[in-house]
Amino acid sequence: MMRLSGFVVFALLAVAGCGGKSTTSNTTANAGSAATDNRPLFERLGGQEAINAVVHLFVEKTGKDPRIADFFINVDTAKLEASMDQHICSITGGPCTYTGKSMKESHTGMKVRPEHFEAFMEILEATLVEAGVAEREKGEVLAAFRSMEADVVEPAE
Repeated sequence: MMRLSGFVVFALLAVAGCGGKSTTSNTTANAGSAATDNRPLFERLGGQEAINAVVHLFVEKTGKDPRIADFFINVDTAKLEASMDQHICSITGGPCTYTGKSMKESHTGMKVRPEHFEAFMEILEATLVEAGVAEREKGEVLAAFRSMEADVVEPAE
């Protein structure tokens, strides 16, 4: 069976690998219009507390989805969430520094297939919608993850 740690690290690293964006609701006051809001994504997402909440929801959802649940067996979810929280903070312009593995390094040998990646993307989008992430930020997050597909999905043997 595959391990969650690598697959969910996929989520973290997918965003980092492309200088991408993360998740959470846009709760910051005085944000201005979406088209003119040039604050770092970290701030537009609502800061660390909002990122932590979305990461928690996402990890919960991915671990229960039968299409990819095998990736979540025997994983320390608290440790995983803490790592994801730190990484997403770092890559969205927050005050954190992430020193984890690259996407390719994290997923080599995991046998992530296109169908796993698509399930992951569906869960991610549903989580962002459920968390009330604004369209602009949701689009940035999804594009960031999509751009990492080649580093995560292994060719069929």
